[in-house]
Amino acid sequence: MTWFAKILLGGPLEPDVVIAAERAGFVRVDEPLRQYSSFFLRLVTAAVIATAGVAADSATTIIGAMLVAPLMSPMLGTALAAALGRPLKTLQTFALTLVGMGVVILVAVGVTAIIPVAVDMSTNTQVLARTSPRLVDLIIALASGFVAALASVRRDIPDAVPGIAISASIVPPLCVTGAALLEGASAAAWGSFLLFVTNYVAIQVAGAAVYLMAGLGRREFSVIEGRARKLWYLGVAFMALAVVGSLATTSFGIVRANDELRRAQEAASAWVEGTEYRIARFELEDGELRLEIAGAGRAPRAERLARSLSRAGLELDELSVAVVAEERIELD
Repeated sequence: MTWFAKILLGGPLEPDVVIAAERAGFVRVDEPLRQYSSFFLRLVTAAVIATAGVAADSATTIIGAMLVAPLMSPMLGTALAAALGRPLKTLQTFALTLVGMGVVILVAVGVTAIIPVAVDMSTNTQVLARTSPRLVDLIIALASGFVAALASVRRDIPDAVPGIAISASIVPPLCVTGAALLEGASAAAWGSFLLFVTNYVAIQVAGAAVYLMAGLGRREFSVIEGRARKLWYLGVAFMALAVVGSLATTSFGIVRANDELRRAQEAASAWVEGTEYRIARFELEDGELRLEIAGAGRAPRAERLARSLSRAGLELDELSVAVVAEERIELD
């Protein structure tokens, strides 16, 4: 056992802890009715709570769903089975994850359908927080997956499990995907699904790192060596590259959009400066800037704003300015 593995585990790797981790991750199924019934009952309950939390725009409710949701178990189980060199168990836990994903999305669609008020995909903060994943979300997921895998092979850090459940956003993005599909918001559905895939890939990468560094790939633990494990890790590496590329594109797009928003706001503020008008509404979306100014007296000309925006490097498809006259009342 290497010195790093001793530090990682706080001592020798205990076989009974490995067995418990196998059972928790569905690599070892010795009580199928108990294990699977617990998994699906908790999963459906978590999906209902999370979808209701999304509809109510309630972060507290969604946190409660994260604590109930068990979907990380087979995800960690896949990483564990791969490290142990058990290709059949790797595929079985991966299949269980896929079935769990489908259950969550279907439950989310059903709950969203019976909610009397439609979920607004453009203003709901719980939706918006999960439809534009960034590289920072991958970093969070990697750290969460690392601690989750570590907790599964150490007895002394079970108190970290609730924090792991909250930090690793797994079920809520799938609920947003289901709600978005029902509402016909394909972009939101793709964005939230990408966030889930990001978490899945991060858990596989971090889990593999922890389990292999802990020595679970050694002959006394591993059933077979070599090819099956390498094929799985090659697939995970390919998925990781695809995820990083997608997140980088999204992240750079957000940075660019924020920069354009800042420059447009500065130009608009300078445009009304020195007049008796103020900006009452400001919207910049998809190359269209919609402004509403309110005040008294002579309104500033929209052509001057268009020139200012052009000098700021903003090429807009449409500029719309609405002027609202306000009557000044002097009180004695």
